[in-house]
Amino acid sequence: MILQNKKYKHLFLLLSIYFLLRVITYYFQIYPVGNELSLKWQFLDAQLLKKDFFKSLYYLHYQPPIWNFIYGVMIKIFGTENETLSLALHLFNIFLSFLMIYYFYLIADYFKLKKNEINIFFIFFFGFSLSFLFYETYMHYTHLTAFLFAQITYCFLRFDDNNSLKYEFFIYLTALILSLTWSAFSHPLFMFVIFLGICFIKFKKNILRSFLIFLLFSILTLIPSIKNKIEFNIFANSTWIGMQIFTVLSFDDNWEQWNTCNFSTTKIHEDELLFKNANIHFNNEHPSVVGPLSKNNNVGFIYRTKKCLKLAITEIINDPLRYAKRVKYLFISNHGHYSFDHIGWDPKEWRKYFSFFYDINKNIYLNPIKVRSLQLYYSFMYLFFSILLIKCIFNINNNKHKSYKPIVAIFLVYMWLMLVTHLAAGYEHERFRYTGHFLHILFFILLFKSKFINRIKINFTKKIKI
Repeated sequence: MILQNKKYKHLFLLLSIYFLLRVITYYFQIYPVGNELSLKWQFLDAQLLKKDFFKSLYYLHYQPPIWNFIYGVMIKIFGTENETLSLALHLFNIFLSFLMIYYFYLIADYFKLKKNEINIFFIFFFGFSLSFLFYETYMHYTHLTAFLFAQITYCFLRFDDNNSLKYEFFIYLTALILSLTWSAFSHPLFMFVIFLGICFIKFKKNILRSFLIFLLFSILTLIPSIKNKIEFNIFANSTWIGMQIFTVLSFDDNWEQWNTCNFSTTKIHEDELLFKNANIHFNNEHPSVVGPLSKNNNVGFIYRTKKCLKLAITEIINDPLRYAKRVKYLFISNHGHYSFDHIGWDPKEWRKYFSFFYDINKNIYLNPIKVRSLQLYYSFMYLFFSILLIKCIFNINNNKHKSYKPIVAIFLVYMWLMLVTHLAAGYEHERFRYTGHFLHILFFILLFKSKFINRIKINFTKKIKI
């Protein structure tokens, strides 16, 4: 019935092409390296999730729980063999890709793109996107957060149509799932950013309703923090904040502090004992928080993060200019990398086919061109959306330009991500930026639909007719 509609026939064709492309990449052995799955720090020990699924998730404190929940469900279904689990996660990511293409199609329809225009965008952002292929095969929650960003993008656009309660609720629900997936979104202020976006779109209309929904989801966001305070005496959704901020600071002249504030489990047993001595009423001996199976979720990291947070704050207060310069350096330098320049976790056979992009980094002539081109592109994109933001602020009660305000709201979500990650995380910004994959799609759609491009298209058409 659905396929009788020409619109959905086109969508089905795009999904079929994408499926064929993934059959081809699988034939060329571009898929996850299964035996590396147990080395991923994001996952709890597979045996813990198999034997005590719910308590292990409940005691998870160093990151939000959803990614491990998905991993744990797959363990319950498929067992603990790494190759099987990596295949299951890879198929899960491909399923997310199909959903993202679906959202892309809905967004393209929202902007009334023509069939050929949709095909061009599809090829560029999905069919032959190395970033999309990389993170689809990268055993991490990055592809999931990119999907959630796509969902929140679509919901903001639809909310702009009629300010319906349904889409407002879905926006907050998606934001909540993001907060329970990745610590970058787990701060309650993130919900305030969502609230600002909602206010941009509707301004004063039903503002009390929006404020009450904002309060509700802000409280829901705090549930992991409340649980961690009760169980581990630390009020945070992610208990690695101390070490994460430390990665922003550069301590080439003080390796003793850096060696103290790292993510290594080598001496974690010592910090575990120190945590127990500092919390004499703590008597939790669950293997997810103490002992060898706890790994990165060991309570020793809570002791370490508190100590490192104090050290980091002291360093920042003593020399805020140094910290600001470091954040500035990270922001500029990290925007000179491709989003798939995430060294160390490449899919199988990745560099066999795409070594050129890594050789550029070593080429003294090509690398500066690559870096400056990417930095120029991001500067232009940020400037474009910033001007749009200012324009919307001055015309907040004007509904003349359809879609501007929801796009500003989406941009605020992305800028929250950029702000938090650069202030409190010193590396891995390539995958952080990939979460906002759909912001780039919106950027090019807006450019494509602009009057300037339309004039070029009209002139080009006239010349062809002549």
